[in-house]
Amino acid sequence: MKTSKNAELKELSKNQPAALMIIGLEKEIMPSTIGTYMGMDRSSLSRMVDSLEEKGFVRRNNDPEDRRKVLVSLTEKGEKCSEILNKISEEMSVELLGLAGEQDFRDFENSLETMLRVLRISNGK
Repeated sequence: MKTSKNAELKELSKNQPAALMIIGLEKEIMPSTIGTYMGMDRSSLSRMVDSLEEKGFVRRNNDPEDRRKVLVSLTEKGEKCSEILNKISEEMSVELLGLAGEQDFRDFENSLETMLRVLRISNGK
């Protein structure tokens, strides 16, 4: 990983990289759904999203279908970081694939996709 990539990633605290990756996958997401994915309570989640917004990684928008709801999406800076994090994740996956075997890795990947589907269904998506 290059130093220029590290600069933006160094701004992120403990749970923020995972949140950026989740938001990047979903494009627009309710904060409560991020909390469900990450197992975070409402107040911790709110502080984390506030911090990501202050640092310029995310923006909050009103849901056009329901003005009471807020949706979180990535800014350009957030998208760049999400791409870097995905690349790191992909590199780690390739490394793990070499250790575990291709079928084991496919089984693990399928399990993760199933968990994501279940979470989406439970949140009404």
